[in-house]
Amino acid sequence: MSRRSEPVATGAPGRVRYVADAVVTMDEQRSVHRPGVVEVEGGRIVAVGPAVAPHSAAPGAGPGAVTEIAVGGLLMPGLVNCHGHTAMTLLRGAGDGLPLERWLSEAIWPREARLTPDDAYWGMALGCAELLLAGVTSTCEQYLFPRPVAAAALDAGIRCILAPAIFDLPGAGPDATWQRCLDVAGEVHAELDGRDDRLSIALGPHGAYTLPEEGLVSTAKVAAELDALVHIHVAETQAEDEPIRARYGCSTPAFLARLGFLDCRVLAAHSVWLSDEDLDLYRDHDVAVAHCPQSNGKLGSGIARVPHMLRRGIRVGLGTDGPASNDNLDLWEELRLAPLLARATATDAAAMGTAEALALATTGGAAALGLDVGSLAPGRRADMVRLELDDPVFVPGVSESELVAHLVWAASSRLVTDVWVGGRQVVAGRSCTTVDVTEAGRAVAERVRRLAHAGS
Repeated sequence: MSRRSEPVATGAPGRVRYVADAVVTMDEQRSVHRPGVVEVEGGRIVAVGPAVAPHSAAPGAGPGAVTEIAVGGLLMPGLVNCHGHTAMTLLRGAGDGLPLERWLSEAIWPREARLTPDDAYWGMALGCAELLLAGVTSTCEQYLFPRPVAAAALDAGIRCILAPAIFDLPGAGPDATWQRCLDVAGEVHAELDGRDDRLSIALGPHGAYTLPEEGLVSTAKVAAELDALVHIHVAETQAEDEPIRARYGCSTPAFLARLGFLDCRVLAAHSVWLSDEDLDLYRDHDVAVAHCPQSNGKLGSGIARVPHMLRRGIRVGLGTDGPASNDNLDLWEELRLAPLLARATATDAAAMGTAEALALATTGGAAALGLDVGSLAPGRRADMVRLELDDPVFVPGVSESELVAHLVWAASSRLVTDVWVGGRQVVAGRSCTTVDVTEAGRAVAERVRRLAHAGS
């Protein structure tokens, strides 16, 4: 049965024990407990295991020290989005049918040049609600206007690594240069990094084809000084690699390695057009990858060689990319598409295992970002999701392997009912508790009309 009592109030004090019909942990043993319990205290998981009645207090705890909540359903780790431009809810649907280069230059950059900080806040707020409602508890974001984007993420309660975008934005004025963007990123890092355990500040150089060599070297130098993650687009399309090869006589990863850029902590988005030698460079420099199968498909960019990456031990997570190139923020769809593409391109049903696919959206994403999330295990942040089990897609569900298979191949975000980030409930009964979705939607809609028609 999947019935439950009312959800626990946000910010319940002390230790809370959640009792579920099933707990899919994604721990090192990939344990599944049916039924199971997850105990949370101080925003972290303190115990996970099978539910054994009667439930007693933790060792050494006094009477009434544990609040027990029967949630029913299935508890699992929150999903981890390794690459997003979530504030681009403001641009959803723009430039449909264009390849990446024209999509950016004709549809996206002209509108982004007219954005205001207030626009970015509301675009991010609406996008965060969409992510949370889909069970995404952590997201890595590269975008403009980092301060309002950070404010919106904190208000929404999502866990966020924010990489302020660094590049020359066409048409945005003399201050929209990579030099100024890098300065701002350093300022924001000093102001916000570590101020809240849900927010980290990275650096977001857009790409080797949109930054001069000096900009890449300068960004790498600042990243080394700050020990900051560097999030960059690499080899998203075949065309973007051509000017690098023409000028420097090597691939984009080889060019970045030559500059010393790959000596940083690098998270490379897309990484579609990579040779075996490029993949070896990633392995040797411990470059992590954000795989974005839907965006790559929509823009006709290609299919990343994820099984080859995993075989080399490269850290890989999934990304939605932006809601203008996807056009949704539903990581469940990436979770299903990634293994489908891997198996189809290899003509091999064993090219990516089912549990391996689920790991891309949980433990793999956490490893790619360096976050202590992605599994329900003691010591990890209490980022978790409840799914409704009373649904035809979970029938039959006799074995643990069947349950995991149904999560990957049959389940979807429509089954997400409740979400917690650091033990705080941010979605309850399929409603976002932190963002007024109606207000955010109205604010974005008003701004979209201005952005679409200004200057036309």
